[in-house]
Amino acid sequence: MKTYTHLVFDIDGTLLNTEQAVLHSLQWALGRQGIALRTEDLRFALGIPGKDALRRFQLDHPEQVLREWDAKYTEFLQEVTIFDGIIELLGTLRDHGIALGVVTSKTQIELAQDFSALGLDQYFELIVTADDTVGHKPDPEPMLNYLKRSGAKAETTIYIGDADYDLQCALRAGCDCALAGWGRNDRPATTPTWFLPQVSDVLKLAGLNASSSH
Repeated sequence: MKTYTHLVFDIDGTLLNTEQAVLHSLQWALGRQGIALRTEDLRFALGIPGKDALRRFQLDHPEQVLREWDAKYTEFLQEVTIFDGIIELLGTLRDHGIALGVVTSKTQIELAQDFSALGLDQYFELIVTADDTVGHKPDPEPMLNYLKRSGAKAETTIYIGDADYDLQCALRAGCDCALAGWGRNDRPATTPTWFLPQVSDVLKLAGLNASSSH
């Protein structure tokens, strides 16, 4: 397996299991608008900016609905968990001098609600949020923004995510991509450079093995 010097992560479905919190809070926000849908019918909203998800609906005031969705999300934070093994993984990678970054569809406000609140900021040198770019995943701009600001080279940078949008964003920016198999049960339409069934498999991307961990 090729060795990378910059490992960039998606958040939802990769570092954090936010699925239920996102879907339940969106279901509630839409319900206030008279739109009653099952959480299974809202799964398209996972991994894309909230304002993009709300474009699927005929809403008179989508900005207000987005604010209500964000506010309600905080009431479901008890449903947000860090995937098993992630903290150990990040600590090991950091200890071995691997540059760690995040490219996310979350805004700064959304980032603070769960990712920062759970103490994950400390592991990452650079975080690109939806507020930092005009284009969003699957557009390559978020990854290109990371490359420019970090000084990383595309050929030695890999993006690890759980969704089609993640994989497409990386590939369009000239980077390799890895599918976080622990974050989803099915395979996306886009073929990743690498498939990683378990969290510990990320170590291989940095030329490490499980014995390198704490």
